[in-house]
Amino acid sequence: MGLLDKLKPHTPPVRPTDVAISPDGGVHVRWDDGKESRFGPHWLRARCPCAGCVDEWSGKRTVGEAQIKPDVRAQNLEPVGRYAARLQWSDGHDAGIYSWDLLLELRREQEG
Repeated sequence: MGLLDKLKPHTPPVRPTDVAISPDGGVHVRWDDGKESRFGPHWLRARCPCAGCVDEWSGKRTVGEAQIKPDVRAQNLEPVGRYAARLQWSDGHDAGIYSWDLLLELRREQEG
């Protein structure tokens, strides 16, 4: 880190203040910048970052919206350290760890 890096103001990353399963089976996130995100269950399940849904070598998605049942719902949300949440889905899938950075990226995707 150079001198100029030390002089630049540091902007802390946006982090969630609350993460919960919403009544529709999706995920609701309140962020410390005052914004809220609502991720629909089918949409979020189709963006699972696990190795079963994304090829580890190429990064290519192997499971997408077409392979997900339309009525899928999040059934359990478990914190993973201070950086992520693991979701258990009604289709039995529970390998995806959704980091706060990923959820923030998905928020930006939704905001367009």
